[in-house]
Amino acid sequence: MCFSESQSFINSIILIIGSIFVYPKYRLSIFLIFLALKDLIQGFLYKYQDNEKLENSLTILSWIHICFQPLFVNIFMSNFSQNKNNYWNIIFIISFIYGIYTLTTLKEFDIQNDPDCIRKNDFCSKHTTSYIGKYHIAYKFNRDNDILFFPIIYLILMFIPSLFTNSRILGIIWGLFVGLIYIFFYNIGEGEKAAIWCFLSIIFFLPIAIFNKEISKFL
Repeated sequence: MCFSESQSFINSIILIIGSIFVYPKYRLSIFLIFLALKDLIQGFLYKYQDNEKLENSLTILSWIHICFQPLFVNIFMSNFSQNKNNYWNIIFIISFIYGIYTLTTLKEFDIQNDPDCIRKNDFCSKHTTSYIGKYHIAYKFNRDNDILFFPIIYLILMFIPSLFTNSRILGIIWGLFVGLIYIFFYNIGEGEKAAIWCFLSIIFFLPIAIFNKEISKFL
């Protein structure tokens, strides 16, 4: 498998170079930098597995990244459907508000003091931390007893908005891409699946960003 500390850092460097290459297409450039930050965090999670405090801090950063993924995915998709800027602006606002609120479902940001999650999986852990999974780094989040904001609304905002624009083909392929990841890695923890999904996103988004002119003509 390609999952490792070194490959996470390499991915981050490749994505930063890609963001420079596609500039001044800022919607693409910003998104690639956002992905690069994710790989950087994963690399450091490998590096500091024996440091409990840093592991907690880095996993909190991973949760912040997850909360705003729908916003940045929609920013990326909007590059290929700029005839609907008013529509996308509404989606951006909704996604931003979603990200802010969903932050507070993590114990460290729980300003509402809501009840803790009672299910037993990586997104309902007693501690916010990370661990080495079967293939890759894996997250554990101490969250509220909530499934509406995550994962239901998260998935809606991640995959549905592009279907009503010229980006719908990309949105459909993106959904199939993620679905295949979950089918292939069906026998591992949810926190590891999420990390693998983030790691492998470079395969989908980087080529589309680099060949954006050709893809725009096709769409």
